[in-house]
Amino acid sequence: MAKQPPNKAQGQSTPKQLDAIQMLKADHKQVHKLFERFHAASGDEQASIARRLLTELEIHTALEEELFYPALRSRLQPTDAFDETMQGNGLDLAAEEEDEELDEEGLNGMELDADEDEESDEELITTAYEEHQAAKDLIEQLRTLDPKEPDYEEVFNELEEAVIEHITGEEDVLFPLAQSELDVQALGLAMQRRRDDLLSSLAA
Repeated sequence: MAKQPPNKAQGQSTPKQLDAIQMLKADHKQVHKLFERFHAASGDEQASIARRLLTELEIHTALEEELFYPALRSRLQPTDAFDETMQGNGLDLAAEEEDEELDEEGLNGMELDADEDEESDEELITTAYEEHQAAKDLIEQLRTLDPKEPDYEEVFNELEEAVIEHITGEEDVLFPLAQSELDVQALGLAMQRRRDDLLSSLAA
């Protein structure tokens, strides 16, 4: 079979579209590097690195709050809605009776915490929003301070600690959940478009 002539488009190297998780992890890696560069830098260079870092964090936060968290939350809610529609149609009667027995007796003497598990995913997203707000407050504070002021580095270190803790929680729990529940390719495309919009507005 004769080989097809190479297509010019195929010969061109185009960057691969990152999915949502890859994009957010790349942001996290970049943030880690900027924190490290800040501590290794001096004076004027620190101020420049800090400005870039704060902008990166603001864009990243916007992408998660506008697209990532809502998409994940919407995928976790239909199960509850489905459960509610099943109430009273007779299909859930046996399950209800079984649940009542288990509530009274437990399972092999062990307490059931299924309800707590069902709530945990929603609580994690709520906590992520709260952590974002705490970081936003610190960023706003840093923008009002002169990098040469003694308080600046203290607030900066507080921001670093909060951000690193937040990143760890996302990558350990929320990202695997999103990987299993979301179309991360489509979400990644939407996030890239939004990132481009945000960068354009900053450059204007």
